[in-house]
Amino acid sequence: MTTTNITPEELWNFPCDYSVKVFGKTCLELHATVCTIVERHTDKIHPDNITKKQSSKGGYVSISLKIIATSRVQLDAINQDLQDCELVAYVL
Repeated sequence: MTTTNITPEELWNFPCDYSVKVFGKTCLELHATVCTIVERHTDKIHPDNITKKQSSKGGYVSISLKIIATSRVQLDAINQDLQDCELVAYVL
């Protein structure tokens, strides 16, 4: 049996559509902060590519952003910057 080392670039077929989902406590700054972080690594995100959903009790919000990912390095950088943000509780 032969094993092939497949790089992340080959596995993901970049560029590709990709969705970044972030959860955090409901606050005014979360939306703008998340968009700023992601836009550091991408083009400006059109408002049609951003969705927000409040939790049932209103304490948390999820923000989903659709981007065109160009590399695994880009996705790793976005993920790390979002995880480093104190307003973000969880990143998918």
